[in-house]
Amino acid sequence: MAIIMTTRRIKASGKYLLLPLADQKGWFPAPGTIQYLGLYQNGRLLEEYELSLSEKPRAWGVLYLERYAGQELELRLEGGEERLLELLEVSDRTRDAALYQEPERPLAHFTPMRGFMNDPNGLFYHRGEYHYFAQLNPYGFSAGNTHWLHAVSRDLIHWRELPYALLPDETGRMYSGGGVVDVDNTSGLGVGGEPPIFLFYTPAGSKTRWSRGRSFEIAVAVSTDGGRSFEKYPGNPIVPNLSFMNRDPKVVWTGECWAMAIFLDNDRYMILYSDDLLHWEQGDELHIRGAAECPDLFALPLEGDPGQVKWVLWGSTDSYLVGRFHGRHFVPETDAVQGPSHRAYSAYSDSLRSPGGYAAQTFTGAPEGRVVQMAWVRVCPKSGPFVSCASLPVELTLRTTEEGPRLFQQPIQEVGALYENTFEFKNRGLEEIERIPSQYLGEAMDIRFRFTVKPGKLIAISVRGMLIVYDPNTGRLLLPVGAYDIGPVGEELDLRVVTDRCSVEVFANEGRFGMAIAAILDPNDISLRPVYLEAGIGIDLELHRLGNMWSEEAPAGS
Repeated sequence: MAIIMTTRRIKASGKYLLLPLADQKGWFPAPGTIQYLGLYQNGRLLEEYELSLSEKPRAWGVLYLERYAGQELELRLEGGEERLLELLEVSDRTRDAALYQEPERPLAHFTPMRGFMNDPNGLFYHRGEYHYFAQLNPYGFSAGNTHWLHAVSRDLIHWRELPYALLPDETGRMYSGGGVVDVDNTSGLGVGGEPPIFLFYTPAGSKTRWSRGRSFEIAVAVSTDGGRSFEKYPGNPIVPNLSFMNRDPKVVWTGECWAMAIFLDNDRYMILYSDDLLHWEQGDELHIRGAAECPDLFALPLEGDPGQVKWVLWGSTDSYLVGRFHGRHFVPETDAVQGPSHRAYSAYSDSLRSPGGYAAQTFTGAPEGRVVQMAWVRVCPKSGPFVSCASLPVELTLRTTEEGPRLFQQPIQEVGALYENTFEFKNRGLEEIERIPSQYLGEAMDIRFRFTVKPGKLIAISVRGMLIVYDPNTGRLLLPVGAYDIGPVGEELDLRVVTDRCSVEVFANEGRFGMAIAAILDPNDISLRPVYLEAGIGIDLELHRLGNMWSEEAPAGS
């Protein structure tokens, strides 16, 4: 079958090239639906994307033309009819009817302005701002065309999206990685006293036809303007292909040198070492049973004691090693610790180990030594200009348990900036839950329960239609996606539930258990109901209705 290619010449006389994007189902485009849109100048390919155009689009994508302002460009479309290419518009205005106010967009969780977002990348803190990056397909509703989205926040709650940090090129899609500020200019790339900022990423060779024949490598992009723009380093790759699809570099300063954790394959990871962020030597190969991809690497003081700092090597979904650095060696002090999603019990295991959250990453350089982590919540709204959201930021601590050192997590205290109405009571019975006035309920809520635990007596509640059950006989928390061991709880069960339009996050046992569940909830069901509670079980409750994170500051770039 012959490939149809149509062409069209345009002038970049407006800020945007508007693309009518067809709806897509599933994580990857269906076979036979992909079209190739190329931007050329004087016969040279500048950008190429896989997409699916439609006369009845789900939403209008935006390809930014400002870098080509006033220039003549040629568009080439393969796999589509000529009339579809004519639907593209050069404009100074977008087609968004109510950007960030869509009924399906979460109120309290970060979402991309447009497109399909997945893994968080390159998270760092610099001069009062948290920088969040993530994998993004701006031109569709499934994986592909991987850019790095870039957003900034001063409070980890209200975010403003900036221009894309990285665009795919002839080396491949821009797969995951990490970010650091080179405070002491160990690389020598600082300019005018401004510390260089590094984004380490994975050029995913052969994932596009433009990059056919290339391998997965490790590369870097550098900013010398405080993290507002990044230039790909001319000496890339800084680490060649080592193993199949090695990828996802996370870089930290150990106190003696720079360390880079990368994923190799299966459950294999490697740590590399450097003095200048540009030249790397191979180090330890490590296994994290049950993990794959997207390593995270961070330090935490055990029980808050600065004299007992431990390092955590984390792999997706949430299993990890606890250890220490001895020079240029990582020394594990535990076997692979099963994260909350791996302590599961069910005959159906496909969704147990990643029911929502995936590829979590921490911010490097966060103030006061905080370790704040965010994950990708894999949810697919059926309408609107975006797909998926980020988890609520959580703060990690390392505590001693009967099993050894374990990570605990709780939503950051800054979530309180979204609290609108608060309702609480202490030492009441189950009937008080049914008496909560409706003005305190909403689509987005932060709810904290403390239940008296009685041997053999189930505790079962419904939050916005989602059933949550604790069985004291087994010590397991039963959720719609499975049953999970949350550890010994003693005489009281501490449970925190955060709801939004596209997710439910559950934290139990003071944060020893934490999980994000991708779930599109009924907007008409904002109920909180007891399902089964013994009459003698006491309840403390603190409920906060959450406001809209997008109401304070309109994001840029729209």
